[in-house]
Amino acid sequence: MVTSIVLNNINIKLKVKNRCLRFFTGLLSSMIIALCFLSPAYSWSDHTLMSYGALSGTAEISSEMPVPARTLKTFLIKEQKGIEELLESREKWARENIPNYAPRPDELAFRAGKSADDIVERFLKAIRINPNAKMRLYVDLLPGESAAGRRVVKPGELTTLNRYDFMEQTVYLELRQGEMVSPLMVLCSANNEPDYGFDLGLFEDNNTPFGAVYGFGIQPFGNPNLEYGSQAPFHMGFYHEAGIVFMAGPFLKQTYPEYRIDLFKTLSEYAFKSGQDYWGWRFMGWGMHYLGDLSMPYHASVLPGVGTLRMIWINLKAMLGFTESIDNAVQLVSNRHTVMEEFQSLMLRKAYNEKDKNHPFMMALANPIDMIPYNDNFARQVVAAESWEKGEIIDAVMEKYLPEKFISDPSFEASGSAELNKIIELTQEHKGIEGVDKMTGSISDIFSSYSMHIRSYMLHILKNSGKVL
Repeated sequence: MVTSIVLNNINIKLKVKNRCLRFFTGLLSSMIIALCFLSPAYSWSDHTLMSYGALSGTAEISSEMPVPARTLKTFLIKEQKGIEELLESREKWARENIPNYAPRPDELAFRAGKSADDIVERFLKAIRINPNAKMRLYVDLLPGESAAGRRVVKPGELTTLNRYDFMEQTVYLELRQGEMVSPLMVLCSANNEPDYGFDLGLFEDNNTPFGAVYGFGIQPFGNPNLEYGSQAPFHMGFYHEAGIVFMAGPFLKQTYPEYRIDLFKTLSEYAFKSGQDYWGWRFMGWGMHYLGDLSMPYHASVLPGVGTLRMIWINLKAMLGFTESIDNAVQLVSNRHTVMEEFQSLMLRKAYNEKDKNHPFMMALANPIDMIPYNDNFARQVVAAESWEKGEIIDAVMEKYLPEKFISDPSFEASGSAELNKIIELTQEHKGIEGVDKMTGSISDIFSSYSMHIRSYMLHILKNSGKVL
């Protein structure tokens, strides 16, 4: 009898607890869906300039001699059997080790010995990136460098995007097959390349023939109405939110940067071991891009600076009829993401144009935090964890030191505004030089971590490839 009463009381408490949990997760769901639907898919601007600042002074790459450029088709024809075996082994590894991984359909497996005519397309489909991705031979020029009469490649020749304004401030130089090129520039140029269309249209509801067969299912989040919106799940990793957040938005777990980071790491190692150094550096740059994206706080946290209880409160107000609470929160996080990225881009390019090696950004990239050796959990447990923690810090700095219009006014749309490219001058005008310095310092702190992250990745690949001891 007593046992029955105790068990009955436990059941009642569990039911109450479950109802409360369902209530709170229900409160969170609408906000999380709204935030993730509108989240910008781009992370840092100028991955090339960031990685160059972080890696140009490292002995491991400074000592490398120029390498001959090779087309992807040339590489694949020569290495097709090894690539077949490698991709099969990594697919097995991903299925066993990456949480919530969407297995690659077996019919997409890369097979050696078939026609060379479509070998590039078959490879791109096997690694499940956009088969229309441009695989040109090129390098970025740094700000102030001259093309010296060489053919300049137009941005439209490098990307599948119809709108590529963000690429037009960079000059791209064409390479010829066999031309000798600096490994550093191959690596740093490739670091920006995944944003040129690699991860667009890969889901079933993206209305592409390849998205229908890639096996990633329905796009879990990101704005499918934006041309670049479908790449969001490959460039974001929400690994450190509270459990209740994942209960409210289980789709947040469907992210794939770890898949890309590991695959391109092992392809890079294979290329180096096979004497195909050009593709060793280029694959490495591709993988670094996704690792670097996770170092951006707005790519590792659903809502930096806003705790779970505040999220619930915002949703509760919406349920009581104050629906603008969610709309305002979504607009503010979008604005802060956009403003942080623009501030970073403008300040970094200014440092390069003025050749200011003592600029806080350049110093931070050249002087990383203490090294943590790369391992299979590095992206999740080191990069994303650090980024998630820094999100609250950078959010507080922006709220205090940037103009209120950009940060705290939900009626203002920062993206595309005429004022956005004047954010540095406006910050100084409204908050003084202290505002500029505080924002610069906060981003510099993130850059020091970013520098360690990509250096650790590079060293791991080079050691596994036998290029360094």
